[in-house]
Amino acid sequence: MLLTRWHQTIVRVRPGTKTERGSVIPDWSNPDRLTIDGCLFNPNATMLDQDGRVLGIRSGASVAAPCDSDIKAGDRIEFGGVTYTIDGEPMVWNNVGQLNHMTVNLQRWQG
Repeated sequence: MLLTRWHQTIVRVRPGTKTERGSVIPDWSNPDRLTIDGCLFNPNATMLDQDGRVLGIRSGASVAAPCDSDIKAGDRIEFGGVTYTIDGEPMVWNNVGQLNHMTVNLQRWQG
């Protein structure tokens, strides 16, 4: 049993792969989904993007998840009905006196 002070649940979404023109590429048509309990979701930034042609909103968030969570760069995270891409590589924090966890930085773009 996992003991944690966090009680939120995320879903890790990982693409399959397919070969196209000799290259192996992600295939999102039938992704692998894994529910991960014991997480903490933190929204942390939102900004308006406008380059003269496109008006959009970029949002950021982070997730603290159990250290042994099967989360990798290239996966996506679903929380609260919203899908986020992973920004960078998930990192494990082993802190003395703190709850050890994996930190995953997320981003989402709408527009």
